[in-house]
Amino acid sequence: MNRLKGILYELIGWLAAIGPRKRGLGKKLLVIRVDEIGDFMLWHPFLKEIATADAYKGYEFHFCGNQSWKPLFNQFDAEWVSKSFWIDKIRFKKEIGYRYGFLKQVYREGYDIVINPTFSRDKRYDDSIVKAARAKERIGMTANLESVQSYETGYDKTLYNQLFERREKPIFEFYRNRFFTEFVIQKHSTISDTKIDQNRLPAFPIQVPDQYFVVFPGSRSKARIWPTEHFVQVSNYLFEQYGWTAVVCGTKGDRVYTDAFIGQYKKPILDLTGKTSLIEMLTVFTQAHCLLSVDTGSVHLAASVGCTVFGIFNGSQYKRFAPYPKEMAANFYAVYPDDVEEELKDDSMVKQKYEYVVRVPYASVRAEKVILAVHGHFSS
Repeated sequence: MNRLKGILYELIGWLAAIGPRKRGLGKKLLVIRVDEIGDFMLWHPFLKEIATADAYKGYEFHFCGNQSWKPLFNQFDAEWVSKSFWIDKIRFKKEIGYRYGFLKQVYREGYDIVINPTFSRDKRYDDSIVKAARAKERIGMTANLESVQSYETGYDKTLYNQLFERREKPIFEFYRNRFFTEFVIQKHSTISDTKIDQNRLPAFPIQVPDQYFVVFPGSRSKARIWPTEHFVQVSNYLFEQYGWTAVVCGTKGDRVYTDAFIGQYKKPILDLTGKTSLIEMLTVFTQAHCLLSVDTGSVHLAASVGCTVFGIFNGSQYKRFAPYPKEMAANFYAVYPDDVEEELKDDSMVKQKYEYVVRVPYASVRAEKVILAVHGHFSS
């Protein structure tokens, strides 16, 4: 079935890349980044360096992104781009007409260069956009094989003119992005962390408590959910020990998880589920004592404003997205199940077992272990 879908997607892309294109209007470059919020937060500081690089002086700079984090881009990065395309990934996957129209508008631009800075590339998403662009120069990373079907291995050797590869593993995604940026701009990058300019953040329109912590119990992935009673246990400790109010955050899609927490937690609480934009959530994080969250984009948003993070992880892709290197975020605590933590001490085991996603239940992270991390941080 996947092969048949792949053939259909290939046909749509081929049809979209037929016909007249814009020519003679100057050189144009397209950067494509359509993965998720956490991926974007670990990459976007490098956009300015690519857009202003001497290597691409004189190029009109365009960008293709995921509409789910468009507000973040508009707030911090839009000034470096003259035109942008925003993809609805669900429609792109399911609606033939939408997919064709999106690829067609990319093709018509007539790009000279396309840059795809994504490690976990996907043939059916970002790579299909690269192919439709029909640029003379196409630059990307050697693919993360976890996201490539066995029968598709090697397809990108003809799709890209230049493929950057960093053999060092494990490597934190921010540093992988920096090495790729240096490859692209042909000079040393000056970006050292993901910190954003907090002067660009708006005031939050809803009054929040003077002293609070943020609870983010939801995730789009059911496999990443931590039991409600665990969130309640840690939150009880934060209130009883420090007197902080719990501020519950999440999207409307997280309502089942936030409602479960609110139903069990009997201490002071403010429910902001579905009431914060991505930009407003950053503002909430700037004033919070800490964030308590599962492994989701919220931990990367919080880290970008220096908020202390207590994140629940299961060892998947260890050191790629967590824990943060201390020089980037000294107050980022990734808490793992006891047996996973023991195995993570063995470098050979990390490379053998934890390079990719593992199916260790997040529920096996003990609430008492998170409380110990909280106590260790705030009592030091």
